[in-house]
Amino acid sequence: MHKNLRNWLVAGLLFTVASCSNDDAVAPPAGKYDNGFYMISEGNFGFAAGDVNYYDYDKDSIYKYAYSAENPGKKLGTSSTTMQFGTVYNGKLYLVGKYDGPFVATDAATLQETGRVDSLPGHDGRAFLGVDDSRGVLSTGVGLYPVTLSPLTLGTKISSVDGEVRDMIKSGNYIFVMSVKDGIVALNANDYSVAKKLGTAVSGFVQSKDGNVWAASATQLKKINASTLAVDSITTGFPVYFNEWTYINSSIVASTTDNAIFIISGANKVYRYTGDAASLGTPFITLPAGQYFYGKGIGYDKKRNYLILNSNTNLYGSDPNNTIYIHNATTGALQHSKTYEGFYFPGMAVFR
Repeated sequence: MHKNLRNWLVAGLLFTVASCSNDDAVAPPAGKYDNGFYMISEGNFGFAAGDVNYYDYDKDSIYKYAYSAENPGKKLGTSSTTMQFGTVYNGKLYLVGKYDGPFVATDAATLQETGRVDSLPGHDGRAFLGVDDSRGVLSTGVGLYPVTLSPLTLGTKISSVDGEVRDMIKSGNYIFVMSVKDGIVALNANDYSVAKKLGTAVSGFVQSKDGNVWAASATQLKKINASTLAVDSITTGFPVYFNEWTYINSSIVASTTDNAIFIISGANKVYRYTGDAASLGTPFITLPAGQYFYGKGIGYDKKRNYLILNSNTNLYGSDPNNTIYIHNATTGALQHSKTYEGFYFPGMAVFR
């Protein structure tokens, strides 16, 4: 799960060059991207830039390098950058790279690029959050920046938070951001001023069906009232997973069918919290032996009420054998699994 310990892994990846070219880029046929999900792939350090793959449920097929196929001549960075984050907002798929990667907007239905910022503050992006129809915010390794959506441009650094800012969510009048320096910070969405600092966390954010916003420390879930900003802490009894070496999108998702949140522990377990402490007593899903979460590791498809788990047979993702596990998010039952080969380092699944 620590692919970005790059120098540590380079020697072990030298033999992979033949598997890393995006010359194999093939876009899906007519119908495009309506019946599946995107997988944002980090890329293979030293050999290939990151890209976007696509899984089609009906065809049980993975279309590799779909971004490259839709945008001939364009790339999501270089072989020394990492494409880490993606989200769909108002019909656009926004992609954020780190290690000098770009910030890119594409049409979410076609993957055709509509905007790009090549040089990011500190040369190190984190995540994007849409705020309204005309603006958003970009978190980076050196702070938070306002975004004009059309044309895609960055403004001057927001002064209310400083240092590295990671994941974010908007609920009501507030934007919740995860600051490495200040922990959970609630900002007023209208002017980005600080409304309240809410304590430390290592993972977040999601919003559960009842409207609460959730984050987590290493041993506690943090339930945040999105209106009053009151925080309740629930002891997990297990260590919450977070990557202490580098940024990945937090390994936490929420159901829109049930009032449940899901969070990863260790390299192979998913817990499902439903408001009952007993639900934290045993894992909801455990990966098969020899499989390890990579990147965010977990996604939620609200159209189908599925948990999407992505794994690799190497703890650091440096094996060509990748697997997608599809589980019913209410029962935990395995619906299907799909194995595919290549050194993609899949960072996170994104759903339209």
